Amino acid sequence: MTFVSVVLANCAFFAFACLTLVWAQWRTEAGPQFPGPQPVGPVFKVWLVVIWVVGLILPIVALVLEWGAPTRLALVQYLLMFVAQVGTELFVWKRWRSPVWVLVPCLYLPWRLFQSGWGIASVDGTALPWTALTLYALFVLWLINIGVHYTNIVNTLRWASHPADATFPALRDPRVFTRDAQ
Repeated sequence: MTFVSVVLANCAFFAFACLTLVWAQWRTEAGPQFPGPQPVGPVFKVWLVVIWVVGLILPIVALVLEWGAPTRLALVQYLLMFVAQVGTELFVWKRWRSPVWVLVPCLYLPWRLFQSGWGIASVDGTALPWTALTLYALFVLWLINIGVHYTNIVNTLRWASHPADATFPALRDPRVFTRDAQ
């Protein structure tokens, strides 16, 4: 892939992600503002530190140490989309105060995995040690984080906090497309 095609692919993904979030927000019924994710435990706090160290600091270090064309192409686009993801998460969570916030990582994490895999393929054989280490570490990080995030959605959305006597009419009525079933 050339520089232009990488830029176009990332711009296309960013537009797709933004349109998906706008659509999801439009489809979300008005209700109380989303209070944000539940506080996380100490293990998850450590995991968040690992994400920031491996996902942000390590690529910056690799860029500083090995500022060559393959490293720049593989890591600058990754870092720009990392910043775009964090910015999108903050906007949806703090500005919209919406449960749609949980979709941001669902959209971006597979893209992170794709970016890491593409980076590995693009510098194959020409990668300097820090770049290769960084790209493989990013691939493993985002692969694991997809599992961590997807398995934590129930807690993030506070589904466990429904009262024991909560009723969900849609579970009783198979006519899911009728107003009364919702």
